[in-house]
Amino acid sequence: MAAFVPVAVTAPDTTLNFTTTRAVAQVRMTNLTCDPAGGSHPDAEAACKLLSDVDGDLNALEPEPGIACTMQYDPVTVRVSGRWRGKSQQFSATYENSCVMHAHTGPLFDF
Repeated sequence: MAAFVPVAVTAPDTTLNFTTTRAVAQVRMTNLTCDPAGGSHPDAEAACKLLSDVDGDLNALEPEPGIACTMQYDPVTVRVSGRWRGKSQQFSATYENSCVMHAHTGPLFDF
């Protein structure tokens, strides 16, 4: 009888690059890996959990209720590119200011 040999199963690749750009040409970047959480993102665990909650679909993110933001216009453009669990991922959005961005994206662009 042959001995049972367990086979390691690896999760599909998750590597995402995040960029924020402000009107004054201030650009910030970080990267994120998930399964396990890592990369240079300062809160990789929370970012991976949020992405997992929406199965990597950033368009499905709902604004956090109860966050009151000012009407100040200081636009922030965010971009994500890479792979979520093996699937190509592209996302881009412009928010009125950083408060509105955080209300919509939680910890994803908190760097």
